[in-house]
Parts: sequence; C-alpha cells; structure tokens
Amino acid sequence: MNGELQLDAFDDESPSYSDPLLGDYHVAAPPSWSQILKDGIHDEDDDDKDCSVPCCRICLECEGDNDDELISPCMCKGTQQFVHRMCLDHWRSVKVSFAFSHCTTCKAQFHLQVVKFEDGSWRKTKFRLFVARDVCLVFFAVQTLIAVNAGIAYLLDKDGAFRNSFDDCWDHKLSKHPITFYYTIGVLGFLVLLGFFGLILHCSSFHSSDPRMAGCQNCFYGWGILDSFPASLEACFALVLVFVVIFAILGIAYGFLAATMAIQRIWQRHYHILAKRELTQEYIVENLHGTYTSPTLDSEHEKRLKMLKLL
Repeated sequence: MNGELQLDAFDDESPSYSDPLLGDYHVAAPPSWSQILKDGIHDEDDDDKDCSVPCCRICLECEGDNDDELISPCMCKGTQQFVHRMCLDHWRSVKVSFAFSHCTTCKAQFHLQVVKFEDGSWRKTKFRLFVARDVCLVFFAVQTLIAVNAGIAYLLDKDGAFRNSFDDCWDHKLSKHPITFYYTIGVLGFLVLLGFFGLILHCSSFHSSDPRMAGCQNCFYGWGILDSFPASLEACFALVLVFVVIFAILGIAYGFLAATMAIQRIWQRHYHILAKRELTQEYIVENLHGTYTSPTLDSEHEKRLKMLKLL
C-alpha cells in the first residue's frame, strides 16, 4: 500500500556465535550442568587426596628425615593418627611420666619393644653442658643484679665524696679503685636485699596460728625501735650499720641455700630428661599401622617401669 510503512517480519532465531555482526570476537558457550557437577567432583577428589597425606601431629610436617618414619602408635585416627618417631621420643622424654608409655590424647598404652641400649657417652657430655649452661645463666643473672646495685651507688655518689671518705680507714686501698669499690657496694647491697626479702619470705611461710609467727610480727613492727630511735647522727649511722651487717649475714645464708637448691634442681631436671631419653632408646614404640591391640610387656620390664613411675 502506497504511503504506508512496510515492516519486515522479525526473525526469532538467535544469532549464531559466528554472526557477522560479532566480527572475530568469539564468546564461549556457557557450561552445562553436567560439566559443572563433573568439575566439582574432581575438585573434591583433589581435596580428599590432599587431606589423605599423613602428617605428624606434633611438628605438623608431612616429611621427615630418612630414618625418621611416620608411625601410628595408638588408637588415634584422622589428623592425630601419625607422628614422627623422633618427635614422639622427644615428647616421651620431656613431658609427664604418663606420656612415656601412653598417648596423652587417647590414653592408650603404647606397644613397647625392648632392645639393648648402647651406652651413649655423648649424651652424658651433652647433659653436663646443659647443666653448666644453666648454672652460668644463674651466675650471670646474679652478676647483673650486682651491677645494677653498683650503678645505683655510683649515680648516688657521682662526686665521689662517699668513696673518698674511706681514704683514712683500713680499706683505703679499696676506695682508690672506683670499679672495685662500687662492685663491693653492689655485692653488699645484693646480700642485704637478699637477706631482707629472704626473711620476709621465711616469716610469710608460717601460718597465722603458728606461735613462731608472734616473733615475726614483733620483728615487722620493729620492737618499738622507731620510738627509741637515737637522736644523734652517729648513733643512727651505727644502728643502720648493724642492720646492714645482720641482713648481709642473712643474705649470705639465704644465698647459699638458694644456690644449693637451684643447682640441685637444675641437675635433677636435666638428669631426669637424660634418663628418660636413654629409656626411649631402650623401650621403642612399635608401629601398629592403624590396628590397635592390647599391649603385652614382660613382667620384669613392667615392674621396672612402674618403679620408675613411667607406666
């Protein structure tokens, strides 16, 4: 019809991916549901494969040395099932006695295989080195406290008036050497503080109903010393000197006692660890490969471990 707009029929077919209007740009077809599910299954299989790799429950490493195998010594499953033999032996030697023969997680008793242990002299040498190291650390800690006291004394006596006041006394030779003089003051201050705090700790250890506590209370209240405190400066200095000497003597006594206890504690701690490490080489944990059964141990060795409180 003339004068009327002619409309062509609309093509309902979708343009293909090679349509001329799209040029050379190719759009990938959307994935189907079957492909999505298939990819998801493959991802889950990969995750399960990664999770199935055995790892040590102590160091969390999947690989170790050539002679450090992963074993399954107890009833634990999953991520707690495997452990390196060296990690387990170290755990058995440093933890509580129960951990020597039992799993601390599932409480199952290990299967212990008794082997002949060769004397390891290097372990004893290592034990002595550890004891010497800890003793040296304690010694250096004490020297640090003495140095702090000596530094405080030096700061309080910057002009050297107190040190020079000993020039006419019997210890005038000591006053001529500042380092030696202030170090001696630091040692004396350390002993006084040690005696003072040692006396406080000693008295505080008594129960309030203990009759010995009455004497300590009188000591803390000062036996009325503040009321009868001397008025003259010389008498005050003499009284302070008496207290310094008393606390210094107490400091020597408490220091000797504390040093003896510290060395004994260090020796016992390292000797206990050394003995348990040697026992871990004599009583080897068997690898059960995930199948746990009731353990059996020779009566003689069972009696020995019970005597050592390790079973």
